[in-house]
This record gives sequence, structure tokens and C-alpha cells, in this order.
Amino acid sequence: MEDFTLSSVEHETVGVTIMDVSTGFVVYESAQHELLYPASITKIMTALLVLEEVQDLDEELVYSDNSVLSLPYYASRMHALPGDVMTVREALYGLMLPSGNEVANALAEHVSGNIDFFVNHMNRRAVELGAVNTKFINPSGLPGDDQHTTAYDMALIMKQAITHPVFNEVIGTSEFLIDRPLQNFHDGLTIRNTNLLIRPGEFFDSRVIGSKTGFTDAAQHTLVTYARDGDTELIISALFGGRYVPTRDTITLMDYAFSLPRVVIFNRYQYDFEIPVKQEIDGELETIATVTIRPAESISVPVQPANMPEIQEIRDFPEYLSPPVRVGDIVGQTEVFANSQSLGTMNLVAESSALPTVPAIHRGNPEPQELVGIVSTPPNDTPFGGLFSNTTSILTTAISIILPIIALLLACTVILMLRRRNKIIQRRRRMARNRNNQYARLRFSKNI
Repeated sequence: MEDFTLSSVEHETVGVTIMDVSTGFVVYESAQHELLYPASITKIMTALLVLEEVQDLDEELVYSDNSVLSLPYYASRMHALPGDVMTVREALYGLMLPSGNEVANALAEHVSGNIDFFVNHMNRRAVELGAVNTKFINPSGLPGDDQHTTAYDMALIMKQAITHPVFNEVIGTSEFLIDRPLQNFHDGLTIRNTNLLIRPGEFFDSRVIGSKTGFTDAAQHTLVTYARDGDTELIISALFGGRYVPTRDTITLMDYAFSLPRVVIFNRYQYDFEIPVKQEIDGELETIATVTIRPAESISVPVQPANMPEIQEIRDFPEYLSPPVRVGDIVGQTEVFANSQSLGTMNLVAESSALPTVPAIHRGNPEPQELVGIVSTPPNDTPFGGLFSNTTSILTTAISIILPIIALLLACTVILMLRRRNKIIQRRRRMARNRNNQYARLRFSKNI
């Protein structure tokens, strides 16, 4: 890939990639496609597959003889023994914090049945993520023939792993207690993160959400970091450096990338276009309208305004649309490229609408007899001239007969109720007059 940053950031680490999380845009790179040994950053892929395959992280796994005893003497360990039991969640902390190689083996066996099957799955998943220059030979990153990766590939794998909240919680933990008795630790085991960027001390950096470290003699020190500052999230891959070199370089690289302004490099309003809307009228497709189509989102990345990348699109949409089309309807997709690097695929959406037209019946021939012909039914031998020849006509006829009858009955009921009410009112008035007359006579007789 072309170096479109036109910037030089001082670092000693050989393979470097700074990737914007939201877009995958490479903010800075140096030898990012050079084949290098991964060491324990391999465990990022191991953790990713565990999180993708295991539904219940509280289910338990058992450490086998093979998972523990097959390790070389120099391999980093959490110090589990064959027969120790813990949950998958606890094992993830043991995998990522102290970089336990026996934990990597145990998780591989738990997920796939054996380590070889799991490694095959790792390599398939790497290709799916676009990490085509990566090959794993074990779930731990221990050295061996034909094992390699690149700074760019590890950034892609990390970008997928951080979509899992549990992963971010694990890599951002400086210390964790496995609160259960183990054969070597009857009161439980406290494990500490090897990542100096999140532990209190000289290299602590509050922008770092989490990292995974690695070291072998062949790989030297490796480090892949997930960091956030404001609205910008970055992944920094730093492969092949001396002790503390990737850690120091990561801080320098963060300082550089987070200082860049976030610039809109793909403005959705500058990439709209028109597409016809066609409807079949009298047996032929006719254009009844055109609607405006544009990408669903704009894209902004951290970049120096003087180094804006060249933007290209590959659109996939139909030749025409059929009504109805409403604002916001998804009508296609477009893949956006910045200097030949894909920034992903987004939807094309309608920015205007088009409803179907109502064509005239027998267009150009409005004589009344044609209208009659359209609604008439062919004669047949069934009773009433085919009026009840099918279920639909029966139902329609019944409704047309019953509704007037119901309306008439309701009207009669209302009239009767009104007449009865008037009679009651008149009767009450007569009774009131009679009482008044009786009272008047009574008063008159008393006065006499």
C-alpha cells in the first residue's frame, strides 16, 4: 500500500500499523506487511475464537496432561496443573494477563476437541478477516517453522476482537483473582497483566484500554494496543523491537495519531446520483420519476489535511427501482476506498420518494361501454346469473343485502325509543298537573 501519510514518526519497532477503529483507515504504517513472528500476540486470535464459539463463559474446563506437560521449559505459564478446573471466563484472564501457554492449549482443546483442529480454525478465521499474510501453528505463539504475521494483520484481528466487551474487560484488567482452590494455589491465584501501559508505573497511559504483549527470541518484543482519546479509537501494532521498545514506541505513536484532526474524507452529500423509478403501464415499463440516491454515512478519519487520500467507490445498485420508493429505503451498497485501501461497505439510501401512479383504465379509450365491460361478469348457468358462483360473490352479495336491513332496524329502534320517551315525558307532566290541582284544592278548603 502507498504511504499516503507523507509523515515520518520516529520509532525503533520494525513493523508498525496505526489503524482507526471506526473505519479501518491506516493512519500511519511502517513495514506493516513485512512477515514477522507474532509471539504471544497470537493469543488475541485464540481469545477471539473462544468468545465467538463459547456461549456460556461460566462453563468449566479441565486442564489435560497434554495442555500442560507438552510445553517447553521456557514457555510462560499461569502455573495450572493437569486436573485443575476453572471457568472459561477465568481461563481468558489466565490467557491474556500472565500469557499462560497452558491456558491457550486448554482453551483450544475445550473449543475444538484438540489443538490441531483449533489451529486450523485460527487460520481460516484470519483469512476471513483479511489477515492473509498470517499463519499460526499453535494457539499460544510459541516459536516454530512457518509461523508468521504482519503488523497490519494483527491490527485487523485486534479490531475484530475488541467488538466483544468481555475481551476489552479482560485486556484492561491489571490484576485478577481466580477465586478457587488449585493444586498449587489452595487459596486461589492472583494473576497480573504483563502490559505496562495499564499498570501503575512509568509507562502507564490513561488512553490505553488494553493491550496484548508478546516475546520470544525470534519475535523479540511485540505489542498490540487498543486506545481511545475523545471520539477517536485506535489500534497500534508494534512488532519486533527490543525490551520496552514497543511500549515506548506505542506511546509515541499514540501522541502522533491522536494529535491529528479528524477530517471528513468522504462526504455523503458529494456522492449522490439519480436513479429512475419505473412502473409497468399497459404492459410496458415506463419511467414515472427519478429519485436521489446517496451513501448512508460520511467518513471521517484522523489525517493531516494536506495528506488527504484519494477516494474511490465501487457501487452495486439496480438499473432502476420499482415504486413505492420512500426516503431512507436501502437501494444498494457502495464500497469506499482510500488510496486503494477498503474502508468497508455501506448502504446506498433513497433521499427522495416516488409513489406508484394510478393508470387510466384502458388508456386513451374512455368510452362508458368499456368501463362496463371491465366490471361485468361473464354469464353462466348458475342461479341468479352467476351472482353466487363463488365464495367472494356470495359474501359481497350478503353484505350488500344485510347492511341496509341492519341500518333500517337501527333506525326503527331509534324512532320507537324516541316515541316511548315522549310518552313517558307526557305521562309525567299529567301526573305533575294532577298533584298541583290536588294541592291547590287542599289549600283552598283549609282557607275556608
